[in-house]
Amino acid sequence: MNKRGIEIELGWQFLFNALLVIAFIIIIVVWINSQASGAIIKKQVLAKELCMFITEAKPDTTISIQHGDEISIEKKDSGILVKEGIQKYLYPCYIEDNVYFSKENDRTIIDIR
Repeated sequence: MNKRGIEIELGWQFLFNALLVIAFIIIIVVWINSQASGAIIKKQVLAKELCMFITEAKPDTTISIQHGDEISIEKKDSGILVKEGIQKYLYPCYIEDNVYFSKENDRTIIDIR
């Protein structure tokens, strides 16, 4: 305590709490912006469409998807994983063992054997 009876620690606690609230607000604004731009929805739609194509495809079918270099489409466990930067979306889809994913430049090739 100083001579006036006010704790010096109180200033540091206020500063820490203020920074915590500001960081929380920034995170919320970034999340709302990503939701408003539809970036996550596009990944969800892409994964669901691919699931439909793969499950309905006959053997000896090749599906080729052209996209930017920043997007990655791959098989993960029993689903389709669509990644763009740090954002990713895993759609649970029953994919058999005869489905193979490969990437060539800005294109993903899916072989169903």
